[in-house]
Amino acid sequence: MAVLGALIRLGPGEHPLASVAESAGLPAPTAHRYLQALMREGAVEQLGPRARYALTDALHGPPSSTPAQPLQAGPPSPAVRAEIVTLQSRTGQAAFVYRPHLIGTPMRICAERAYGSHVDEILTSPQIALRSLESAPLEADAAGLAILACLGSVSDHKIDIAHVREEGHAIGPSPLQGRTMIAAPIWYGSAVAGSVALLAKDAPMRRAATRARYVTAVMDTAAAMSGHLTRSGTRRAS
Repeated sequence: MAVLGALIRLGPGEHPLASVAESAGLPAPTAHRYLQALMREGAVEQLGPRARYALTDALHGPPSSTPAQPLQAGPPSPAVRAEIVTLQSRTGQAAFVYRPHLIGTPMRICAERAYGSHVDEILTSPQIALRSLESAPLEADAAGLAILACLGSVSDHKIDIAHVREEGHAIGPSPLQGRTMIAAPIWYGSAVAGSVALLAKDAPMRRAATRARYVTAVMDTAAAMSGHLTRSGTRRAS
């Protein structure tokens, strides 16, 4: 976590080992060992002949030499798209995939969405709700908390992140009135790559069996996406 935090603080682009070690507060050999482990997991890439390191954006492929625009996300992989569509069809509720943006204010950014029959209802929602569905601070809702819990961050607002980590998912109000958000983290090896979220209507969520079914569907989808991303990262590294 110290090495990942150092790369986040250093910002986009490639960074030499000495800079990473200094930012992490670790001896260079220790930082190098952790960087090698993160590379094996696909969370970090080594670039250039002078062994410079950069974070990998798991949902959208390896980093380029030109930093991406902070609040923009490219199209996710076909496998991720297929899983989010399957989740929407399986539950009949709107589903979203989010990626983390950890430079500056930590945010969650929408990378993919599947509205199903709810498209008209969602697209005619108030603009503030639509903007919140696209991007929001990690502490704003379940989609962000699912990511935040995996980063080991400490909340200033006393949100029970430990409980989210223990349960493997987060549940809470969504930006849309009358809907509850259920979210689970997506992993890229041992690094969190984002979260998958379901916006479930409140009425069916009050039924214990339906609530459990939705939670299971979200966690199954997150596990499937994590498998796709980790396997694709392994193929790129081999």
